Amino acid sequence: MLSEKVKTYTKLAGRNDETLHQINLVKEMQTQLNQTWRPRRLNLILAITAVAGFLMAAGLPQYPSTGLKAGQNPDEDRWVDSMFNVLTPDERLGQLFMIRAHSDKGADHIAGVEKLIREYHVGALCFFQGTPVKQVELTNRYQALTRHIPLMVAIDGEWGLGMRLKENTISYPRQLPLGAIQDNWLIYEFGKEVARQCRRIGIHVNFAPVADVNNNAANPVINTRSFGEDRYNVAVKSNMYAKGMQDNGVMACAKHFPGHGDTDVDSHLDLPSITHDRARLDSIELFPFRELARQGVGSFMIAHLNVPALDTGMNRPTTLSRYTVTELLRKEMGFEGLAFTDALEMKGVTKHFKPGEVEAEALLAGNDMLVLPESMEAAFREIKRYIAEGRIAQAEVNEHVKRVLRAKYRLGLTTFAPISTDSLDQQLNSPDAIALKWKLYEHSLTLARNKGNLLPIKKMSTDMAALSIGASAKSKFQARLESYKKMPLFQSPKEISSSERSRLLQTLGKKELVIVSLHGMSSFASQGYGLSKSALDFLETLARRTQVVLVVFGTPYSLRHFDQIDPVLVAYEDDPIAQDLAAQALFGAIGISGRLPVTASPLSKFNTGVTTSPVFKMGYNLPERVGMSTAAFEKMDRLAQEAIAVGATPGCVVLAAKDGQIVYHKAFGHHTYSKTQATQADDVYDLASVTKIAGGTLALMKLYDDGLVDLETPIVKYLPELAGSNKADLLLRDILAHRAGLQPWLPFYRKTVEKTPEEVVVKDHYYCPDAIDEYDIPVASNLYLRRDYADSVWQEIIASPLLPTRGYRYSDLGFYIVARMVHRLSGKTLDAYLEDNFFCPMGLESIGYNPWQRVELSRIAPTEYDAYFRMQKIQGYVHDMGAAMLGGVSGHAGLFANAEDLAAVLQMLLNYGYYGGQRYLDPATVKTFAARHPASTRRGMGFDMRQMDARMHQNVTTRMSNEAFGHDGFTGTSAWADPETGTIFILLSNRTYPSQKNSKLSSQRFRQRMQSVVYQSLKAAPDAEEWAQAKIPPMEDGGIEEGNQ
Repeated sequence: MLSEKVKTYTKLAGRNDETLHQINLVKEMQTQLNQTWRPRRLNLILAITAVAGFLMAAGLPQYPSTGLKAGQNPDEDRWVDSMFNVLTPDERLGQLFMIRAHSDKGADHIAGVEKLIREYHVGALCFFQGTPVKQVELTNRYQALTRHIPLMVAIDGEWGLGMRLKENTISYPRQLPLGAIQDNWLIYEFGKEVARQCRRIGIHVNFAPVADVNNNAANPVINTRSFGEDRYNVAVKSNMYAKGMQDNGVMACAKHFPGHGDTDVDSHLDLPSITHDRARLDSIELFPFRELARQGVGSFMIAHLNVPALDTGMNRPTTLSRYTVTELLRKEMGFEGLAFTDALEMKGVTKHFKPGEVEAEALLAGNDMLVLPESMEAAFREIKRYIAEGRIAQAEVNEHVKRVLRAKYRLGLTTFAPISTDSLDQQLNSPDAIALKWKLYEHSLTLARNKGNLLPIKKMSTDMAALSIGASAKSKFQARLESYKKMPLFQSPKEISSSERSRLLQTLGKKELVIVSLHGMSSFASQGYGLSKSALDFLETLARRTQVVLVVFGTPYSLRHFDQIDPVLVAYEDDPIAQDLAAQALFGAIGISGRLPVTASPLSKFNTGVTTSPVFKMGYNLPERVGMSTAAFEKMDRLAQEAIAVGATPGCVVLAAKDGQIVYHKAFGHHTYSKTQATQADDVYDLASVTKIAGGTLALMKLYDDGLVDLETPIVKYLPELAGSNKADLLLRDILAHRAGLQPWLPFYRKTVEKTPEEVVVKDHYYCPDAIDEYDIPVASNLYLRRDYADSVWQEIIASPLLPTRGYRYSDLGFYIVARMVHRLSGKTLDAYLEDNFFCPMGLESIGYNPWQRVELSRIAPTEYDAYFRMQKIQGYVHDMGAAMLGGVSGHAGLFANAEDLAAVLQMLLNYGYYGGQRYLDPATVKTFAARHPASTRRGMGFDMRQMDARMHQNVTTRMSNEAFGHDGFTGTSAWADPETGTIFILLSNRTYPSQKNSKLSSQRFRQRMQSVVYQSLKAAPDAEEWAQAKIPPMEDGGIEEGNQ
């Protein structure tokens, strides 16, 4: 049965509803294909391709899938015939050659290429190493040398342009990790993007996909370049890759016919032999090629293989075999596209045949395009001799020439317009192109084993450590692990010495869980996959002592060594993106869906893979993956830089997230205007009044959840000492919305200091520079308040008069009351209550009160030089004077955090109380508190919200929805979440340093302008990603929670 929901990954302009329907049907079929028993897959392949034909109506530039034969297009026929008649015999012959070209070599190489173009009228170039800009410049230069017909330009871009142009282009995952992906439409997207990049730099043919079935783990040349060992998986993914390219104007080339997967010899170095009988070849090696021929792939590349079942000639490569190319490929399989030879300079063909003879025999075999001949002179000479002797019929030569001309017509090579290099690198490496790389790596991640459902890791209190073997410094993988859990990080070389082994075992063996990652691996069995015996022995021993989670950043064939370890996550490649995503997957920020594309051991067989779902923990991704624009965030950079330039703040950290994915997180400026310490993205800031929502209100929501408080009950019920006071009948609903008539602020500290014209000093009977006896409330560095003064603060609040009316008046006092209430009802101080119920189980490291006790001071931005109370730089201690006099802990101020931890709290609220696989609040509670007071157009229950009355001061950007909730802080902070868009915005700054009198951050509306950028970055039609579609798990009582998407 076809799936009920189909993800729409491609949104192309101009498609009508019927076309979209057909595209969705293709996707459903692809999904069904992956869930179908293999004997039924062939029919599905054919059905998929038939339906995919409707894509032709979408108006895309396409390479036609029909064969290169006459009679299909009168205009094409006329052009081919006219060009054929214009060409001289030598020019016709030249059309059959493709020569080597580099863009990283000097003048001699360039002159050599130009000489071959002029003298032999070659029809095609194959570019190798270099840079995009230089290649385009040379393409323009070489194309200008052609007389009648532009050059066909090709490249080996199996995993994108980065395969050859390594410096300034994207290297996508190789085909083996792509073979693990279960959504084959992603392979189509990959082909489409590769085609876009190829076309941008003037490439017409990409020598991909590799359609070899890699069923030999010792294969030294195909290996990770194949989609895997399963013929159906290889056939379908090869077809989708090819179709993605050809639907977008680039000819695909399936290689290496008739199948290079079961060899242990590299044809670059020698002639491999495949001794299987014809029945076996038909069932395995030839299967994907036969299907690709049926589906209209534009070309095949013929491999240098000795296959006696196809040609009994002694040491005759299939490239030079007429039985293989003409009889099998052309006649039996009915292939009508182009036939390219593999490089004719390779030892697999030159070892037994001479220059010139190679090319003549290749043409005789039936190949159309002779790729990279060793000698053009010898090739021309021998081919002409073969024709003269009647060994090659002139009519066949003419047929090859016309087939090449027909391909050029379909590729638009009737004329050539010079290619621009303007913005070339930026266009090739577009945010969407990079986002695709993230998507492919994410969907390839494969959880080979997961005993006890240990992954994703949910218990954040687990004592963990991480070891990277094959890394000399903290890896990207380990860096991302620290985003979720601070843990000891270790690195070791591939060869682990006995002393290092002992040290690591002694330390790691005591941990509850050790995450081991393997780096710098090799793809080749002959090199032991880059794993040393000492490392393997160490892993086996460690796994006997403690729980090991193994992450393999290399070939899945290496799993043959790890049957004794469980869980095992395969990330396939050591790319930084793969490392980042693997760490996110371990902690459940993203799900895992890949399946092993090959068999490595009895426990690691083809199609093995455990599927996990996201547990709604913050992830890290590119804006484009959640429907936002990277380019739009450049304005955020400029605003932050402007704020610093005008002196609104010495530095800041800005974070933006959407759908649970952090897409923007940057630090700007310095801790102070002296510029001695640069701001870092994980720096900790005094949140000031953001404490009201991430501290006081959050704790109160938990009490409300547990039935311990009610918003409509007079607070004297919870604080009996209020009996007889003017506070007794106040309601929490009014207090939280600043409508209880409380005084805005009380300067508690003034009674404890003496002010003279020269200085301000604290009174000795209230303070002591050391924590001794009753002086144990830390107010600042080396300044302790007398213990009983905290009760004086409370009594002053109780005795304070109420305002004459109960309208809106912002007040901190209500949140002093909230903190007192939390302590009274829970038996825990507010900081302990929040730590136990939220921050610790959520795995948040930086958020909390009094960071001077637990965070390195260098990570904490100073808030002010206090010249009116504490007479010192305030760093790590709460800026708010009243909170400081309560030991730094209050409901209105005192909380510190970095941007990521604060984002996690907001995301939990956006998830209606759910985060990291655990429920923290009932959804109804979140809805109750994140809603406006009945009498207010702005304030919720503790939360600030957008002012809906246009006549009033607009506290946030007008782009924010009416459902958004958050708060700003006096020190220069801002934290907002918008359920309508799924977005989070956080600004952390210390605008109060060195003086709180600096109001530029507010007067120049930097908060609102930065918030606006988040909304400007939203695209109209974002891709439908997993995290945007997933549903929050049901409540234990069976009720379904309402998600935030």
